[in-house]
Amino acid sequence: MPSNLKQIIAAYVPSKASNIALSLAKALAQNYKARLTVINVNPDKTEPGIVQKGIASVMGEGNSAFGFVEKLGKPYKEILNLENAINADLIVMGSHGSKERDPEWIGGNSFKVLSGSACPVLVLPEDFHGNGFSTIVLPLSDSSETRQKVTFTVDIAKKFGAKIHILVVNKDEDPQILYRLKVYGNQVQKYCESQEVDFVREEIYNKNIANACADYAKEVNADLICIMSERESPTGYFLGHYAQQLLNEANTPVLTIHAKDFQIVGEAGY
Repeated sequence: MPSNLKQIIAAYVPSKASNIALSLAKALAQNYKARLTVINVNPDKTEPGIVQKGIASVMGEGNSAFGFVEKLGKPYKEILNLENAINADLIVMGSHGSKERDPEWIGGNSFKVLSGSACPVLVLPEDFHGNGFSTIVLPLSDSSETRQKVTFTVDIAKKFGAKIHILVVNKDEDPQILYRLKVYGNQVQKYCESQEVDFVREEIYNKNIANACADYAKEVNADLICIMSERESPTGYFLGHYAQQLLNEANTPVLTIHAKDFQIVGEAGY
């Protein structure tokens, strides 16, 4: 799936976060040679010409290498409808929405898209500066599903020449859990080596998982964190509140991948 990424959606409203998201969506489309479709919902709520002007400022005047769609309705529903219509492989959007009104939650549309999409969703904070990736944090926690994001993450790292920080995290130091985590870490290291992707490995225990990831990403100046949308452990880390907590606290783009049958060929346990 990652190496055949063909359709990318960029959700756009006139905002700093959307401009940043569109710029990165453009870079992803170029690296993957994918088709980029920009969607704006409820254009009647914006002064005429502002949306087109904002898009042109990022994509360039007269650039026809992307599609543009305008819809009326609930933004998250129209984004998800477009995902289904074009069989999108990735949705890119800013975390614009409710941070000023309610700092405990990411934008309502962003979270609803995350919850309802079938494809991965990349959410960017408005203070992110960059149009690519150089340092990617890949958290591993206590479940087999946690490794399903590895192939996509490694593929992105290869496309952008990024270094992966394999981050083994858990809230405590239960011996059985630590053993499984070390096995997972070893498997991911082996896969990175086989793909000739630069990596380092760190382990953090006895700390809230979302906090650990956000703090570590800040420490290493990461420009991407990759997580699963489904259960990252039997106790529910990165499920619901924990995923939102990370998205809220990290000043780093977060790529959320849904649990599917992604496998690393030849790797035991995948």
